[in-house]
Amino acid sequence: MLKRIFITLLLGFAALAATAGPNVPATIKLCANHWEPFTGADLPNQGVATEIVVTALTRAGYQVEVSFMPWSRALTQAYYGQSDGVVGIWATRQRHERLLFSDSYMDNALYLVYLRPELSANAGIDKLAGMRIGVGRDYDYSDGFLERNRKQLEPVDRIKQNLLKLQLGRIDMMLEDKYAVQYMVGRYPGEYRALPPLKYSADPVLKLPLHFGIRRDHPQANDIIAAFNLQLKTMKKDGSLAAILRKLE
Repeated sequence: MLKRIFITLLLGFAALAATAGPNVPATIKLCANHWEPFTGADLPNQGVATEIVVTALTRAGYQVEVSFMPWSRALTQAYYGQSDGVVGIWATRQRHERLLFSDSYMDNALYLVYLRPELSANAGIDKLAGMRIGVGRDYDYSDGFLERNRKQLEPVDRIKQNLLKLQLGRIDMMLEDKYAVQYMVGRYPGEYRALPPLKYSADPVLKLPLHFGIRRDHPQANDIIAAFNLQLKTMKKDGSLAAILRKLE
């Protein structure tokens, strides 16, 4: 009798587990780099880009975990299955081979930043032959940018490193989103007290759409991207996307 009751209970628990299983939200593990104010472990909601991506995926019924690390490692982890994808990434041909990209949820306007008054950064980056340009390591930017400028680029892992190299004269210019530069200088005024006023190119030299990316071999990659894109459209309509982006101002 007891044995029969025990078996019945086991079958009941198994049935409950089977019923509950599909309703448990899938967890998506993402990587991001330290790229304030867009992504960062110590930022409110882990940065504007992180907040957009997590909000859209949460609305779509997913749980999201985000780990922060240098960009090169974040990209490697996504490529080789140690994470499911990347919070924010620009599209290139090489990256399309490994990742599926969402619709763009914001644009990054990248300016040339410099100090020396005799330099002119307004002619376009393709006419700056011989200039040492500080960039982010493995950022890649765009296919055309890579083809034209690879030899004169000096990569680093963090914006603060390029600001220091600029101050010391080890680079002539740096290429970066103006929001990111302004955040860094404003957030750490003591470190940049001796830094002369920064000069920016009159117009951005690159304007790159920022995407959420999932590795192509993820079993639910297409479903995740479709769900994200649907929720992103909803966020545009209900004003929540614009509200998050206003935090950059």
